[in-house]
Amino acid sequence: MNNYHYIIASLPVLAKGGEDRSFNLAKIREEIAAQCSEKDNQAIDFFCRLFEDSNLDRDYFLKASQSPSRFTRLYSKLDRQIRNMMVSSAAKVLYSPEKAEELTQKYQIELAPDPYGDYVEPSDTEADLQAADRQALSSVFSEENIVSKEKRLDEFKWDKINSFTTLDFFNIDCILAFLAKGHLVSRWLKLDAGEGKHLFRKLVAEVRGTFDKHKLKYTIDENNG
Repeated sequence: MNNYHYIIASLPVLAKGGEDRSFNLAKIREEIAAQCSEKDNQAIDFFCRLFEDSNLDRDYFLKASQSPSRFTRLYSKLDRQIRNMMVSSAAKVLYSPEKAEELTQKYQIELAPDPYGDYVEPSDTEADLQAADRQALSSVFSEENIVSKEKRLDEFKWDKINSFTTLDFFNIDCILAFLAKGHLVSRWLKLDAGEGKHLFRKLVAEVRGTFDKHKLKYTIDENNG
């Protein structure tokens, strides 16, 4: 049986010391796995492929869109849309309009197999990129400084993760959101130690805040009978 309360409450403790040495996400993931059911570990392994496999195809995103995990559905949809925008943006810079359109159609990842298929796009509209999102991402992709570009893109993802988990406290989606942010922290510790430590402190503060907020809510509910 999963003990989500204990797992979430212990995450900052497991990560303690991250400011002084490399943030060991693999170790944290092992600790989480030891406390999760086989079903949840399968969900974690599947979700984390988003960060570990750069050659994800339509089949992965199709399965992700049908996941029982709401966070997996939302974040994988966000990730797919960002990948598609990156393909389109790069093609427009490197090629003529006609060639760019051809390559965009070829390499973008779409879920519908054909006009006569039975696939229906999930109704997880929270992950749909709005006009403001697309404008922000277009600005990011046009950034000439590579480090600045990566930082702005990860900040965009971080904010989206928070928006997807506003009502998630002690469940598998909360754990997946933590792991998603953990991957961003780990990446920045390799790219830029200062930025990585900043993200680590932000991650720990958010996890502690989530736990304290839920404890307060639980106490109020309990006192009110």
